[in-house]
Amino acid sequence: MAFDWFGLRKTTEAADVTKQPRRTPKTRDWTDDYQANADLTRALYHNTYPGMKLAGGLAFNPIAVPVWFMGLPIPSPVTEDQQTQDDLNYLVKKFATKITQLHVQSHRDGTIWVWPRWSARAGRLVWEFIQDDCVSDIIRDIDSGDIIEIITDEQILIKIAQNKTINATRVRSFTREKITIKWSADAALIPGELIDVTSRNPLGIMPIPFANNAEADEVRGESDYSRIITDLKDYHDIDLACSTMLAKFNVKMIQEVTDVDKWTSNNGYGTIADIDIQNVDLIINMPEEKTTFAFPERANEAYDAALKRKFQKIVESSGVPEIAWGLKTEGNRASVEESMGVLIKFVHEKQAQKNDNYKRLFIASLQLMRRATLRDSAPEININWNDLDAVSDEVRSIIFRNFSQGVSALVSGAGATKEQLFKMWQSMYPRATETDFQEFKIGLSDMAALNQWKNANYVEALDFTGEEHDNETMDNNEE
Repeated sequence: MAFDWFGLRKTTEAADVTKQPRRTPKTRDWTDDYQANADLTRALYHNTYPGMKLAGGLAFNPIAVPVWFMGLPIPSPVTEDQQTQDDLNYLVKKFATKITQLHVQSHRDGTIWVWPRWSARAGRLVWEFIQDDCVSDIIRDIDSGDIIEIITDEQILIKIAQNKTINATRVRSFTREKITIKWSADAALIPGELIDVTSRNPLGIMPIPFANNAEADEVRGESDYSRIITDLKDYHDIDLACSTMLAKFNVKMIQEVTDVDKWTSNNGYGTIADIDIQNVDLIINMPEEKTTFAFPERANEAYDAALKRKFQKIVESSGVPEIAWGLKTEGNRASVEESMGVLIKFVHEKQAQKNDNYKRLFIASLQLMRRATLRDSAPEININWNDLDAVSDEVRSIIFRNFSQGVSALVSGAGATKEQLFKMWQSMYPRATETDFQEFKIGLSDMAALNQWKNANYVEALDFTGEEHDNETMDNNEE
């Protein structure tokens, strides 16, 4: 419905522009045909998209920083079962890196599909990532809305020998009853492994869609770039225009002369075209002649103001507060803590929208492992985030590493105090430690000293330890 925001023209329509006259029947789209534009979103994240490279650096933080703080989902059985807990700990340890990649692609592309399957050839569990732009058709039950079939259609470039590749098309159909795989290419070139297969799906496991910010009746989600993509493009265009202007408008030389030919001859030039301002070291002028140089002072101020305004809009629209962008937060302590609270709520929301799918993924993984080893079926499980008491030291180190990457974005811009970092730690990892703030502060100082010691030379390292050193000791050490 068309309306006038500013009242520049009269209208007879209702004043409430959020409503419209009732229309029947209402059209609903259950085809889920709108796929992720992964070529754009992936290139934005890695700053390789041709038309937006000057803004690609701004596209990293709104995806990466929340993922750093999210950590890992830690599954546990509903009832006490040590064998199940050991199996779940193994899964988290084995797929910890893939879980982080899953979060990145879900937020960046909108949806990433994960198909847990057992590889008979490798003899192990596999989590296969299926890109959303490979999923061509999603067929749902009209009554329940559940997915009853998923069809993927992809063209794969395959290397079959040295300097020899083929393009093969693979169409796969997933239902709870069977899985069908069909290949098409030049029959004379297709390797013997690329054969059509139809197999039973005894456990009824299908690819699981990890959708980001999906609507209630939709399977596919939305990329976090959808809110800021137009501003990113605008930022690139403004920055490009400013850079082009500054590069093109070099220093201009203004020469006042009475006789052009005589002046060029006096200065060693054949014609005016021979003058190169960058290489001018000496200019000979007669008393009535004068040389000045001109540059468009303050010409870039309008561009700088526009870029600053556009960057602020990108930060505000992303939902990720400015402290996560590596900037020094202005304002009082309350405003900083409020921004940290917004970041924590943002991260918790991202975690919560994945809980049900992680339950499905871990239960399916347990079913496949136990089917392969002829054990009992998988029980019900719970999902807790970053429960460090339930994981191995290796997984705990991965969680700490991800969290420290996020914290570094705050510390580098002096955007948070030690006390604020401690509160964030308590909010994100309530069961991780009982350390009070004083112990936390001492620990940070000890880690800083350790890092400085690691990067110190031999003499400086001895200063840290308090040991004495002399020339003989240094000579022996060098030997």
